[in-house]
Amino acid sequence: MPTKPKVTPDAKALNSADILNVAKAEIGGDYASMIPDALKEGTVMTRSSGAQYKVTADDSLASLRAIGNVMMQFQPMQNAFLTNIINRIGRVMITSKQYYNPWAGFKKGLLENGETVEEIFVAIAKPFQFDPVKAESEVFRRRIPDVQAAFHSMNYQKYYPTTVSNDQLRQAFLSWEGITDLIDKIIEQVYTGANYDEFLVMKYMIAQVALKGEIAPVHVDSLDKTTAEDITAVMVEQALNLTYMGKNYNMAGVQTHTEISQLYTILTSKVRSIFNVHVLAQAFNMDKAELMGRQIGVDGFGEIDEERLAIIFEDDPYTNYVPFTEDELTQLKNIIALMVDENWFMIFDNYYNMTEIYNPQGLYWNYFYHVWKTFSISPFNNAVLFTQETPAVQSVTVSPATLTVTKGQSATLTANVVTTGFAKKAVVWTLSGELSDNTVIDPTGKITIGVDETATTITATATSVYDNTKSSSATITVG
Repeated sequence: MPTKPKVTPDAKALNSADILNVAKAEIGGDYASMIPDALKEGTVMTRSSGAQYKVTADDSLASLRAIGNVMMQFQPMQNAFLTNIINRIGRVMITSKQYYNPWAGFKKGLLENGETVEEIFVAIAKPFQFDPVKAESEVFRRRIPDVQAAFHSMNYQKYYPTTVSNDQLRQAFLSWEGITDLIDKIIEQVYTGANYDEFLVMKYMIAQVALKGEIAPVHVDSLDKTTAEDITAVMVEQALNLTYMGKNYNMAGVQTHTEISQLYTILTSKVRSIFNVHVLAQAFNMDKAELMGRQIGVDGFGEIDEERLAIIFEDDPYTNYVPFTEDELTQLKNIIALMVDENWFMIFDNYYNMTEIYNPQGLYWNYFYHVWKTFSISPFNNAVLFTQETPAVQSVTVSPATLTVTKGQSATLTANVVTTGFAKKAVVWTLSGELSDNTVIDPTGKITIGVDETATTITATATSVYDNTKSSSATITVG
């Protein structure tokens, strides 16, 4: 069961004196006996004589520098201190900061055990006509549910290194801000890099699925102030359509629906600047605050940081990264919004960990933040993209156009479907002719010739699912 970590304050919100004193208490031993207490300005203290006094700024700073003077004389104390603040503060902060990714709300949380998630979809039951005669013979007949499963496996393992030197540690004890600056130095680089990359990979994943024609497209007019109201109406219509049972808005083509309360809409910055939130709220029968909570921003679906993606996926065993073509980027820039079921994204944190090692020759510490994740999409949940390009199927081409297959053997045909506007590229395969029952073609285009086949030629046809007027055929000679 995935869990989401609680949000905690960042380093700037933490009190440096408290950080040092907590570290002292936790490390204990020689460290605790040799390191002075950190004094917080304004704290009321009691002298040995029993008299009370308030800690001044000078007293507080003097205690900080006293801690630094002792610590910098002993390497084991430096190691203990940095290890403690990383383990206690750094890891907690990183866990929290993961959820500042603007799309982090779509994440399912941390999978503490296992690398694979099985998503199960159970189709609705079929109706049967009541017949008392049949009831006598069929009452004990089993009605096995139509169950489909999708597996989402870990497919992302990265680490982020950063270095802290002795000089940087020494500088941290010159002012109270230096302590939090040191923590930020260690943490800021790694969590910012990791969160930015997470956002980029999510956007990349959407782009890939859209270009494959696996998200239902809806055409809208070019966006400006004069068309905003009409586009709003189209989006509301689609949101309402999703509340009814249907097969057209999910990749698996299963009968399902999505309630308005389960919908999120990712809008480009331009759309958000033009749309009237009050109109949308009234259309969806919810208050403005609730609607805004279900609208997520994006700079643009075609705004792809390909330089960073190339670094992310370099030598990646899970992803064969190929830069987008200019035509593909143009298509992606035509997307103005993506409406998804809250369970459409299947994104999990599998593992994250910060480790460190000291280099005594170079007098520095190397830190490594490891992040392992699962990036996937549910084939059973609804999604609709809104594009300014008209969805259409341009052509279907089957290859090879002719081939010979021996009885009892199989061969695979492929269908290349050229589309615009993210139209679905799926096809339905059919065979024509007086054929043996053992001669079949499956949904992937694999044709098997029955050993008892008497026909000498067979026609295999691929017909577009999106536009059944577009098709192509191949001629198979039975050998």
